[in-house]
Amino acid sequence: MSEHSQEQGLESTGQTRRYIRRVDGPGWAFYPFGLIPALGLFLITLFALFPFASFWVEQVAKESSQSALRQGGEDWANVSASGQWVTLQGDAPSSARAVNAVSLVRNAAAPTFFGAARPVTRIIDQTQIIAAGAAETDTAAPDTNVVTEEPPVPAATETASNVATCDESLRSLLRQSQLKFASNSSRIQSQSGPLLDQLALTLRSCDLDVTVEGHTDATGSATRNIELSLARAQAIRDALVIRGVPAERIDAEGFGANRPIASNATREGREQNRRIEFNLGSPNGEDDE
Repeated sequence: MSEHSQEQGLESTGQTRRYIRRVDGPGWAFYPFGLIPALGLFLITLFALFPFASFWVEQVAKESSQSALRQGGEDWANVSASGQWVTLQGDAPSSARAVNAVSLVRNAAAPTFFGAARPVTRIIDQTQIIAAGAAETDTAAPDTNVVTEEPPVPAATETASNVATCDESLRSLLRQSQLKFASNSSRIQSQSGPLLDQLALTLRSCDLDVTVEGHTDATGSATRNIELSLARAQAIRDALVIRGVPAERIDAEGFGANRPIASNATREGREQNRRIEFNLGSPNGEDDE
């Protein structure tokens, strides 16, 4: 068959003939470029393992915490960092100021490549509460020429004021966050650790007996609800004792579903009924008369 007839045959069948030309020349083989991601991963690993990575993380956590405390007016607190764990120390003017310092550090943010982020993952509160005006009392020279007699504050009034102050501090903390347990269990979830730290700080500053009360919704048997509410209250009590609250000043009770604060007919109501409450008593175990 002639060349002319072959071309006509290709045109009639719609086929296309392609020609490929290979040219040898200088250039990199493909596989070295595949090493670039591996090199990047190696450098990131090296950064994570070297001591300067830990130092950098600690510096960011410490500096952001100190900055937040200064801006919040709580510069009495001293900050030290170990990794992303921050320890607070110092003499707090009041329990409310100490709680505010912990809150400021918890919400402190630092700039990152992806925006602002919280560098602190845990706060260890070692602050001490000092009585208001204690420093002035220690340093002021006594005036022997002037004798003043202040009317005594009734013990019942002082106790009631202390109970009201501490009760409001506890309620404020529980409004901001919640104590969380594993489903149908008395195991406290780790995310409740910071809240327990603040609750313990407040209770240590209050010279009051306290009863931890556990409550459930009406789901399930009454006996099981009583047992679960008591187990959860005892778990909270133990966690607070570990955090420095005197064991002789704290008790635990479980009421099951016997004291609802909302309807058990709705999901929202059941969630409100599943709760932990703190019932404050008198200082040093003395009952009010």
